[in-house]
Amino acid sequence: MGQYLQMGICHQMLIGKREIGKTTIDNIKGELGKLVNLELFDFEESEENVSFIIKESVVQEQLHMFLSEQFALYEQVYKEDFSEALSEIAKRQSLGEIIELAEEKEFRFFQHNNVHDSIEISPWQTAQVDTSLFLIFIEGKLLMESYNSFLCYLEKLVRSNSSQAISGAFRAFID
Repeated sequence: MGQYLQMGICHQMLIGKREIGKTTIDNIKGELGKLVNLELFDFEESEENVSFIIKESVVQEQLHMFLSEQFALYEQVYKEDFSEALSEIAKRQSLGEIIELAEEKEFRFFQHNNVHDSIEISPWQTAQVDTSLFLIFIEGKLLMESYNSFLCYLEKLVRSNSSQAISGAFRAFID
């Protein structure tokens, strides 16, 4: 098993209460807030876990446009793949249906995965965070010799986020 570079939209973060230990939920929120905008998430608490689930309205109102913007930064040889994925996403009426579509892993650029992450609560305590993602970019063991798609994406991302013309000369390499 290799490791994979995975990028996407976090739609759920789950932390077991045993992981929290002596800290407070507000402290957990503070640490997670450094990683994502928690205003986009609903907070839920059970006896065993605390979870942050992306608001359904955020997904319904913004996911399609966000993906369209990101796909425009990719190599356009995948344009048909992007179009098919966006078309299927648009047909889904709820967050649950969109999660199901991603879990089917029918599309290279729209899949579901769970990643085990951690946050530092204090210098001597971390908490495991089970993060669920809508993956929009995956590069990994099978593709390690060719990072060209990822580097091209990074170049376009840097250029699109800069107001300076010199960004048009930005390049990324692995050498």
